[in-house]
Amino acid sequence: MPSPSNSHLGEAFRSLYFHLYSNGQSSRAERIVEDMTLALLVKLAAERAGRTQVWQSVLDGADPALLLDLAHHEFPGAIAPDEAFHNDDAVIRDALRALSDIALDDAPAHIVGDAFQAVLGPRIRGEKGQFFTPRTLVRAIVTMLDPADGERVVDPSAGSGGFLAEAVAHAADRGARVEVVGADKDFDLYRLMTALLAMVAGDDGRAFHRNSLDPAAWIDADGRTEQFDVVATNPPFGARIGVTDPDLLRRYDFGHVWTRDTAGAWTQTEQVEKSRDPQILFVELCVRLLRPGGRMGIVLPEGVFGNLGSGFVWTWLRRRGTVDALLDCPRTTFQPGTDTKTNVLFFTKNDEETPTADDAGGEATTWIAAALHCGHDRRGKSVTADGAPYPDDFADLAAAYPHRADGTTAWSAADLTGHTYLVPRYFERPAPRSADEQALLAGAEWVTLGQLREAGLIRVRKGREPGSAAYGTGDIPFIRTSDLNNFEVSTDPTKSVSEAVYREHRGPIDLRVGDVLIVVDGRYRIGAAAMITERNVRSLVQSHLQVISVSPDAPDLDPYALLFALTLPSVRHRIRDLVFVQSTLGTLGKRLFELEIPLLGGPGPWTPRVQEFARVITARDRLLGELETATAGETFEL
Repeated sequence: MPSPSNSHLGEAFRSLYFHLYSNGQSSRAERIVEDMTLALLVKLAAERAGRTQVWQSVLDGADPALLLDLAHHEFPGAIAPDEAFHNDDAVIRDALRALSDIALDDAPAHIVGDAFQAVLGPRIRGEKGQFFTPRTLVRAIVTMLDPADGERVVDPSAGSGGFLAEAVAHAADRGARVEVVGADKDFDLYRLMTALLAMVAGDDGRAFHRNSLDPAAWIDADGRTEQFDVVATNPPFGARIGVTDPDLLRRYDFGHVWTRDTAGAWTQTEQVEKSRDPQILFVELCVRLLRPGGRMGIVLPEGVFGNLGSGFVWTWLRRRGTVDALLDCPRTTFQPGTDTKTNVLFFTKNDEETPTADDAGGEATTWIAAALHCGHDRRGKSVTADGAPYPDDFADLAAAYPHRADGTTAWSAADLTGHTYLVPRYFERPAPRSADEQALLAGAEWVTLGQLREAGLIRVRKGREPGSAAYGTGDIPFIRTSDLNNFEVSTDPTKSVSEAVYREHRGPIDLRVGDVLIVVDGRYRIGAAAMITERNVRSLVQSHLQVISVSPDAPDLDPYALLFALTLPSVRHRIRDLVFVQSTLGTLGKRLFELEIPLLGGPGPWTPRVQEFARVITARDRLLGELETATAGETFEL
């Protein structure tokens, strides 16, 4: 049988899957994937054992259980003695024919890995916090870690084994071989991994079904924790699957309560946490599994990077090695599976524990980059409507990483000393400005909103929540994040509140004509801005918005100039950099006052543009007011 090409193998896998889907007794993806995994394992077992006659006899009408018995002897941990397919014999025989003309045991690792992940990956769902890691990101992480000949690579939360397959392929492209080890607590994922590693790594791959967070699972024959050269992983994450076993938690530093003093220093206590998110424990486990000088690439939710309460993680890491790089991932990376925002930490372990960079008074320089595109959209489509592939920044950033010090790549060095926020894009400064924007703003003074507030030139306050019970009780608008569109406030009448509710809450908000609203919390609309006019000044404002009032005495600044400044591409880019995402919700928080804007109220190249912007905003509001007056009192029946 010939070694399959990429398209040939991919088509065989797809034919197998869709035959089981169309003709099988169950349309549930997990059942189909189970039968597909069994089919791959029995095919591999027949090839490895040289029992092609058993394979052919099943296709000719023999009981498929003969192949399962064979597979049990080849893969005893993955195939039970009494294993059975979910579908009837006829369906299974027809499905197996899709694999008849290919040699799985002989296929190049990158071809098997790509075909396997393309067909099965999107069908793996994350009920237990596991989500399919896109191949573009897997490839980028492995490329940056660059496993070398003879190195041992481990993924303690391997899922279907995508990182490990990519490590084998990466090494093979360089004429090298690596040993790969994977483990997963979920049996179905472990079995998928077994099939994949059997195809791509052969005797150089090992798959285990275990609770990787149990330290005893990694003790070798000498009673020591196994050591590896490279860790590449995307651990399960989420508070809903927190680890609560006190016996397990007390065996981890991160299983204990950590306290922070007034100077910002973190200290581990003897008290054991009641629950800890699994991704935090996996960080510690991965570092334990590294040999001195070993390298780690780990995908983590952005909360670990941007949550002040996670600061102890970075203190612990710096005592044990170097934070080499931080890669910012776009929100679409794990969509449509999950909207959770993630980033990637790259780390090298020291020979021994040392003081943190902050404790030692030195610098902590790390390479920073932000990917804006991940090769697919939020629906998982990798091709646009016109047939063009979606851009993939991961591939470009990974290729540029070896040249990061040249000053010609998207990678930049950041000093993390003293920082509690380690979201990568936060350190990307200054925000890029196009040649047109630079010409437009030539000579403008740039200041932060914090500086303007301290100088008394702007006043900033947060909206208030009247509560959902107040919705629809009157006709006074309640302005929410979704009501800001194209610099206009367009409220939903079903959320309007009563006069009594308005009087109760209006005082702290104190809206004035000319106030600028900006969204500071939410999912996708952070940074959207609009202006309060005579038409909507009698309103309440949601707490996800900040209200900015410009002082009449502010030199070189007026409400229109402020609103225009907030629309500039570089300012919008910087707002994105200042937004930290906790799970699926983003927030600007106090970082709003770090936002730099140009003062555009005075004369300069920008003056005609700002004046035209103000004229259009004013004219549109006047016309909308006339339209409301013209239709006042009208009723419409459907």
